[in-house]
Amino acid sequence: MARQSVGIPERLGKAIARERTARGLTQEQLAEIIGVEQETVSRFERGATLPPLQRLIQLADFFEVPLDSLLRASSNRIADEATDIAAMLSRLDGQNRDFVRRWVAEMCEKLARRK
Repeated sequence: MARQSVGIPERLGKAIARERTARGLTQEQLAEIIGVEQETVSRFERGATLPPLQRLIQLADFFEVPLDSLLRASSNRIADEATDIAAMLSRLDGQNRDFVRRWVAEMCEKLARRK
C-alpha cells in the first residue's frame, strides 16, 4: 500500500485537533482560551495556516504537552514516529508492552509481504 503524502500543516493541524478533542473542547472554546477567532483554530486544524511559533508554544503549554510532541506529530520521519510509539509503550506494563511489540512485529511482517 502506498502511503499518502500529507503535508506538515495538515499533520500539525491533526495533532492540534487530537489534543483539543481529547480534552473535550470545541474549536470555539479553544479559540477563546488562546485568544483567537474560532476560524483561526479551524484554519490551523485543517492545515490551511501554520500557527506562528509563539502560538504553537501557547498551545503546547495549554495542552500540557512538550512542544516537540506537536511537531513530531507533524513529521513523517521514522525516528519521530518511533519516539511517539515508545512514549505510548512506556505507559504500559511489561506484559502489555510485550503483547504490543509481538503484534506490531507480526503486522509489519504481513504488510511487508504485501508490497
